[in-house]
Amino acid sequence: MDQGDQFNLSDSDSDAEEVIEFDNKTSVCERQIVAAIDFGTIYSSYAYSFKFDWTTIITQSWHDNEYLMDYKTPTSLLLKPDGSFFKFGFEAENEYARLSEDDNHKDHYFFRRFMLILKSKLTERVHRKTVCIDETGKEFNALQIFTYCIQYLKDCMLERMNIQVTGEIKVSDIDFVITVPAIWDDTAKMLMIAAAQMAGIQKEQLKIALESEAASIYCQYMHLKWDRGPNKAGFKDKLTTGFKYMVIDLGNNTADISVYERAPDGGLKQVIVPSEISWGETNVDDAFLQFFCDLIGKESMDTFKEECMEDYLDLFKNFGFLKRSVPSATSDSIKIRIPAPLSEILDDKEVMAKAIESSKYKDIIPFKKRADIFKFPYSELENFFKETCDNIKSHLDGLLKKPELADVETVLLVGGFSECYIIQEMIKKEMKDKHLILPQDPGLAVLKGAVYFGHVPNAFTTHISNYSYGVQNWPDFDPSKHPEEKKIRVGNQDRCRDVFMKFVTKGDKIKPGHRTYYILKVIKPDEDIIQCSIYLSRKPDPKFIDEKGVSCVGSLQIKLPKVDKGTSIDIEEKIFIKDTEVEVIVTELHKFREFKATFDLLSPDILKEE
Repeated sequence: MDQGDQFNLSDSDSDAEEVIEFDNKTSVCERQIVAAIDFGTIYSSYAYSFKFDWTTIITQSWHDNEYLMDYKTPTSLLLKPDGSFFKFGFEAENEYARLSEDDNHKDHYFFRRFMLILKSKLTERVHRKTVCIDETGKEFNALQIFTYCIQYLKDCMLERMNIQVTGEIKVSDIDFVITVPAIWDDTAKMLMIAAAQMAGIQKEQLKIALESEAASIYCQYMHLKWDRGPNKAGFKDKLTTGFKYMVIDLGNNTADISVYERAPDGGLKQVIVPSEISWGETNVDDAFLQFFCDLIGKESMDTFKEECMEDYLDLFKNFGFLKRSVPSATSDSIKIRIPAPLSEILDDKEVMAKAIESSKYKDIIPFKKRADIFKFPYSELENFFKETCDNIKSHLDGLLKKPELADVETVLLVGGFSECYIIQEMIKKEMKDKHLILPQDPGLAVLKGAVYFGHVPNAFTTHISNYSYGVQNWPDFDPSKHPEEKKIRVGNQDRCRDVFMKFVTKGDKIKPGHRTYYILKVIKPDEDIIQCSIYLSRKPDPKFIDEKGVSCVGSLQIKLPKVDKGTSIDIEEKIFIKDTEVEVIVTELHKFREFKATFDLLSPDILKEE
């Protein structure tokens, strides 16, 4: 296949590091090193670069016995029976497999795919008491799980750095970037920050980068030597004011789609709220598993998994390589090696042959008694992808009908799943009239882009708010728009209580560190203390603070001075919306006393229901 016909392809990397041409930009990181940690549902890794040579990105190669998973290791965590850390990544999977074979695994905690708890559903939001369920059904605190993972990757990274340099590198010498999906709720981002702090990373050292933004930065700054698309201009050359592009991030469990526009200030802003569809590489793995269940029986596969976990995992590792293979010009068949323990579970090859002959695949899968492999048509491999491809295609069709996306002509395809030939072909057909860019190592675009983000963090200037934010207000009662039960007499005036006064609407495009301020009159100046509370809602236009779906983020107590009767008191409220928290500064304008508070979103009591 000549991929260059529709994709823009760059040179291949060296195994461990990459030197890339950049514009004349200077790193603005405050420390010697920028390090990025990319958490994926299935695989995770880290990368870093030194400030003095920040265009050289160093990545980690992870080994698994005879297998080599370049740059990434499974997002798998094994804890001891007492809940303390034991193993991470390939080591965790292999150790758990060994424990399972001797039936010594049940007291341990083994977690895979635990990132799925951070999906942005209001009724499933995360907080400090959120738990994950391990492979045997046991619960464990999610915050502690993420802390263990970050701690392991941080320590592993430090160990490697100190092998490379003379002198000692400490955590305090590093600016960290942790990637998160663009679709994630703010509370999920906060959980990652809280976990990083528990792992020994100070808050001022840490930045959160959206995966789609990191991938954008990677494609913007990397040197794309090959450019054979309909429009010959390179990606970064097209980033002029008003230019829009789509990022399709195909991951293990989801497809995340974001659209950005180049702003007049040179930054990038979100055009639409990032969207997600729960179809990714794991769905193809599920189809592969179902294929085996249909072929030899679910009971046999369950026994294989229970008794031979290591071989079971190896079967799917081999399938991972198969998914990324390009069909041969001389053969249309796919070969799968049958693990010896699976043959033993079926007693012998006679039983294996009979199982296949009685399955629905008997006409397409021949089995030879003396062989340890069986063949099936390449079209059957395509069938494993079909449902996933159809769902991603349908989602893209719906998005591209939005009028604000009519002028999107460039699409970046990134994520580990985009390395699969079959998914590439589907995207090519779906986007045949678009300028498609598939960067080198698309599975590492997010990780490497996150390192760049740490050096040039001002690349993105506008995000779309996930919430409506507001404060409580008591305006004059208006019978034409206020319900009678909300009327309350204050002094000589009828007022409406509990009104949600918005200062940010869900869907608003706001800049990092967005701030707003206003002056309010205290309606009861004879009181000693008043409460200044911040409220939020997933609804774009909440009316009252006590309606369903509105929650209080936090309250700040303001001490009022003693004043003569009839004297009014004004207060000035300044509210800063940051990536993961809300900061409030209130000044009482009679004696000019200032009160401050910072509210986070990790309380279990916030946003309980829609």
